[in-house]
Amino acid sequence: MNATKTNSYSYLIIGSGRVARHLSHYLHLLNQNFESWDRHQDPHALARKISSATHIYLAISDHAIESFYRQHLAGHEKTFVHFSGALHFGQILCAHPLMTFANQLYSLEQYKSIHFVLTGCDHLSQAFPGLSNPYSILRAEQKALYHSLCVVGGNFTTLLGAEMLQGLKRLNIPSEAAQGYLQQIVSNLFNEPGTSLTGPLARKDVDTVAANLRALEGTPMHGIYLAFLKAYWPEYSGK
Repeated sequence: MNATKTNSYSYLIIGSGRVARHLSHYLHLLNQNFESWDRHQDPHALARKISSATHIYLAISDHAIESFYRQHLAGHEKTFVHFSGALHFGQILCAHPLMTFANQLYSLEQYKSIHFVLTGCDHLSQAFPGLSNPYSILRAEQKALYHSLCVVGGNFTTLLGAEMLQGLKRLNIPSEAAQGYLQQIVSNLFNEPGTSLTGPLARKDVDTVAANLRALEGTPMHGIYLAFLKAYWPEYSGK
């Protein structure tokens, strides 16, 4: 528990995964009053920590949120918050951080810049009285689309980037060689979102695309390449 109490709020973070670790570190850097609990700790301590907290954060798997609430939290006059971008459960507020969390912890400025997407409340102070992060409001029925877009832009980008780095390694090209390329792609995407696409798809270069597809024959990337072609260049008919 953080020893210095700076306000009348007391946070309880439930979970031990990356979101729980990063949230704990953020609150620590802000000198906020918090405790934590996970399934590896004494189960008898949970009731005491729930009793002393004003805000309880469920940084646990989506499938466990509702059952954990019903088993341990229902009936308590507390503010409950979960962090799932996909799940909507009416008894709990949602503050989804539009951020990816690595094993390495971040700086205070990085945490302060995280944009939260809220469902079930209309101001971040209802979920996090001690935070001043930017935020947006999302209706419950919009969550499935919102989360799918996050997966496409985040998870898929990570998988594709990792595939590129592994492929370059097999060709004896170091991953550092691709760093500037990938960083510039992200920079161009935000600076010129409508015109940042380059390469054979942007040029509608039939010969190069055909050569790419031949090189990828027999690999999972072949089907992925075709899927992107269908989405961006549906009139492509191959050679």
